[in-house]
Order: sequence, then structure tokens, then C-alpha cells
Amino acid sequence: MKFKFFFLLLILNITTFNNFAQVGDDLSKFINMGKKIISAPINFDSGDILNLTLVTAATAGSFFLDNTVRQWALHNRSNFNDNLFNADNNSNLFIASSVIGIYGYGLVYKNDKIRTLGLQLAEATFYASGINFIFKSLFGRTRPLINNGHKNFDPLKFSFNQTSLPSGHSTLAFAFSSVMAHQIDNMFWKVGWYSVASLVSVGRVYSDKHWVSDVILGSAIGYFVGRFVLNNQTDDDNDLTETKKKKIIYSLGLKYYNNQSIYSLNFGYSF
Repeated sequence: MKFKFFFLLLILNITTFNNFAQVGDDLSKFINMGKKIISAPINFDSGDILNLTLVTAATAGSFFLDNTVRQWALHNRSNFNDNLFNADNNSNLFIASSVIGIYGYGLVYKNDKIRTLGLQLAEATFYASGINFIFKSLFGRTRPLINNGHKNFDPLKFSFNQTSLPSGHSTLAFAFSSVMAHQIDNMFWKVGWYSVASLVSVGRVYSDKHWVSDVILGSAIGYFVGRFVLNNQTDDDNDLTETKKKKIIYSLGLKYYNNQSIYSLNFGYSF
């Protein structure tokens, strides 16, 4: 019985310390990704500038369609459309629970591929949401359901009714889907994920929570942050991680005193 208890304690300690080291390493990667995203505009090349120009043009162009698309959505309400475009209702909860679940599964079951996917999803959704929040607050655009028109802007606002541009749900949906879509090199897989993200975006317009220009910009932010996260993983892979730098050393001591066995467990780090 003593041996069973001791070896159970040994396994639990090894698992705990290995997981702790891995989480610390992943947290370091997470923070480094944030630094890369913040400094990315300084290193924009011609392709990045072209993408920025296209997104700006698409957002500005769709601005002139805001009222038309809103009227179409308001005049095409039906039970079928209600069910079709309600994907946005629980999308944020689904994304948050999926990120935690995927990363947790990979961590507990020592699956590096799944754990890395969870980390990438966390990076994409967190930093895309941060960028979205900054733009929302700066623009202070009134949501369509307030009926003040699509030209109503009051910068530096934080209330729900005055943070329409860009769409947060669209940003999260496309950040999540852009990472998931490129995990498998299959056209149907990719189309499926981007279709779901598009349904979320259209649902925000249909429910009168956003203008079409809101979801255009929000979707673009999510997509490009997700792609950035995927394209900037190789640098971290080439570095020595904290897990590789530190080796957990366990030693088992067995001593006998007065015909009784005394077990000791020692652990430490070697650098």
C-alpha cells in the first residue's frame, strides 16, 4: 500500500511540474506574439500595405451600402432566417470554451499539436479582440438599432450602443476560423470554417446590431490577425524553450531505520 501511494505521489508531482513548466513556456510565447503584433506595422512590406489599402477601401465602400443592407435585413425577417442567422447568439461563448478546452486537452494529455493549436487560437482571438476594442472606442459609432443613422460618430466612447465599428463578433469568428481553417489542407474544411464565420457576421447585420461596414472591418481584423499568428510561429520553434532549458530532476531515496522503510522524494531544476 505504501508503495502504491508513493508512486502515485511521484506521478502526480511529475505531471504537475511538467505542466507548470509547459504553461510558463506557452505564456512566454503568448506574450512574445503580442510584441510581434504591436511592432508589425513598423515592418509592413508592400503586400501588407496593399492589404491595408484594400481593407480600408472595402470598409469605406461598404459604408455607402449600410442603409440599403439594413433595410433589406429588416424587410426580410422570417422564422427560417431567424434560425439561419442566429449563429452569433452564442458564438463568443463557443469560441472561449473551445480555446480553453483545446488547450487544456493538449496540456493534460501531452498532445503538443493540440496544445499548440489551443495556444494559437488564444493568441489570435485575444489580440484580435484587443485591436477591435481600440478601434471601437476610438470611432464611437452608434449601432443601427439606435436609429441615429450610420453617420453618427462620437469618439472615445465605451458603451454598447456607441461601439458599433468594428464588429467584435465578426472579429472573433474570423480570428478563430482563420486558425482552424489552415490546420487541414482541404478545401471543404476551409470553406466550412469561413462559412460559419460569415454566418456570424451576417447575423450581426440581420439582428440590427451592426452596419455592414462594421462587419467588413471586423472580419478583416480577425482574418489578418489569425493569419499573422500562423505565419509567425516558426521563430518560436527555432528558439530553445524554457521546457528544454530546464530539466526537472527527480531523485528517489530509500532509507531503513529500525526495520522501517522511509521514502523520500526530492526534486529540483538543473539549468
